[in-house]
Amino acid sequence: MAEIVASAVVGETLTRISSFIIDKPAGKRPCDRDEMERLEMAHIKMEAALQLSDRWQITAAPVLLWRSKLKRAAQECDDTLRLCRQRQRAVVDEELRRQASSLPTRIAHAAKSLVSSLVSRGKDVGEPVPVRSFERFAEGAGEFVRFVELGGTPRQHLFFDPLIGHLLAGKTARYQALQGGRFYYLGIRPTSFAERGVEAMVGFVLQDFRAPAKSFSSRFMLRLSESSDVLGIIARC
Repeated sequence: MAEIVASAVVGETLTRISSFIIDKPAGKRPCDRDEMERLEMAHIKMEAALQLSDRWQITAAPVLLWRSKLKRAAQECDDTLRLCRQRQRAVVDEELRRQASSLPTRIAHAAKSLVSSLVSRGKDVGEPVPVRSFERFAEGAGEFVRFVELGGTPRQHLFFDPLIGHLLAGKTARYQALQGGRFYYLGIRPTSFAERGVEAMVGFVLQDFRAPAKSFSSRFMLRLSESSDVLGIIARC
């Protein structure tokens, strides 16, 4: 009988302690339900804007920089959301382990939790989740898409010059020929930069086997856009 009463008392004590710990102010928890829902919505808005921007060829450096920052914010938001979910699962797993433990272990765990909660009362538990920071990026996502549409070119409407289309798609162009004792080589290798757009390394070599003194080579960087006349620029150089 005494054991039953003791068990009931301990159970009531554990219930009150658990209630105290669980019902702490929401502002002191690193990831509550409201924060997770706001993170999910912010991430959805940023990803939607980024996917829409993929349909456009962007060459304006400021818009490319904006896209880079938005992409980084979307990734950090996704990482934060994943961490919140992991913490939530860890709390549930810990509670299940506590419920399955022996009575002395539960008493010790409850006492430890009570002491920890009293010590941390009035202090933030963990670092605050930067929800508002991600929401600011998400709120600007619509304006970002408008700038993309104003200054970009729909990919399905590109390109009059097949060469520039291939280069902007990341494909390398090479040409070489041997004619009249001369060897000609032209290579164009594009590289995409998040903040500067697409630039190409252009290399030209003329090897004259009959008059070696006339041989020469040249190399330079060329910034590309859908209106670039690549061969015309090379000829002028």
